[in-house]
Amino acid sequence: MKNFKTFVDHIVTKWRVEKKTILESYGLGVPSNREVGDMAEKYILSKIDKLVPTYISCMSKGSQTPSDIYSVARRNGYWHIMLTQVKSSSSKNAIYELNKNDIEEFSALAKFIKAEIRLSGLLDLYKTKPIIISIGYAGVHSSVVNGKTRHRTIKVKPYKLFKMNFSESEISQIQIRKTVNISHSLGLKKNN
Repeated sequence: MKNFKTFVDHIVTKWRVEKKTILESYGLGVPSNREVGDMAEKYILSKIDKLVPTYISCMSKGSQTPSDIYSVARRNGYWHIMLTQVKSSSSKNAIYELNKNDIEEFSALAKFIKAEIRLSGLLDLYKTKPIIISIGYAGVHSSVVNGKTRHRTIKVKPYKLFKMNFSESEISQIQIRKTVNISHSLGLKKNN
């Protein structure tokens, strides 16, 4: 999808101005919570890079939207924009999971993106094409072993999908959801 990374920069900037910034606590440890969070996001980005079909992905600058990672791929007959929120912790059992309010805010971002595809002018080639925007979560256990930070995906969860320019007869709802869920699984076979 041409201009996707430019479009993501546009979304982050406009969301920050029009909506609200997602604030995160900063730790004083070494590495800091922000640094560990960034490393966990890069780890999940590497997982997305291994998906088939190939996704073009970028991280949200400064985590200023509900999505940490924006990805796009051409699927069978539609474009899939996958939004991923990454949470990490050094304690496997303390990884934050999104609550109802977080998911509502994440959904608002997906709807905002849907509107901006039509309005921004950056994706004019795609505004009449079938597009699925999905939101999901990845929980990462980050641990330090022999002075090196290691990451492991502990839990993934697809939440919702939003359709543009689709008629139900084009692709079945069940098949779309199944395909999107496979992408959001990031290759993790079973949630712990």
